[in-house]
Amino acid sequence: MVVIVILVYVVIVLLDPYGLLKQGMKRDFWVCSFLCLVSFVIAVALSMKWSIPSPSPLIENLIKKLF
Repeated sequence: MVVIVILVYVVIVLLDPYGLLKQGMKRDFWVCSFLCLVSFVIAVALSMKWSIPSPSPLIENLIKKLF
């Protein structure tokens, strides 16, 4: 399963951010690359059946502090 995730992300990285860099959108390229890296790490963790903690309690506490 991990191999499939890696192959899919290789295709995504070759097609998606490269077009932004080719058009001269360097800032958009770096944002897209960072988000792609984050999603890749999460996809690999899920494919290896690692337990990923939920961010819900953190978000709830942050909103309660705001209000």
